[in-house]
Amino acid sequence: MTKQELVQRLIALPNEIEKAEEAVLLAHARLITAKDVLQQKEDSLLLGNMLDGKNAETRAAQARQYTTNEREALTDAEINLKNVASRLERLHVQLKSFRAVADLIRVPA
Repeated sequence: MTKQELVQRLIALPNEIEKAEEAVLLAHARLITAKDVLQQKEDSLLLGNMLDGKNAETRAAQARQYTTNEREALTDAEINLKNVASRLERLHVQLKSFRAVADLIRVPA
């Protein structure tokens, strides 16, 4: 990487970090929504007498059976949040590394 490429990358990284931060916030909001949707479905099943098991374990198993799509959406949202958070962390590490390199190659005035 040339000095010019390093400078260009240092200039570009803050914008990429900002976009990654926005992606993390959006992914977090989607995760909260997925949790709410699952909870609402479980509540609806329980209050609508769809779960007729004799004990909590049986009712939980029945709830899982009826909420497959919502659970998959929740899992997808969790994975997505981890992925975008990981990308954000990588960008922060990259920025820190490039700043350190820039400090090392800085020409004394």
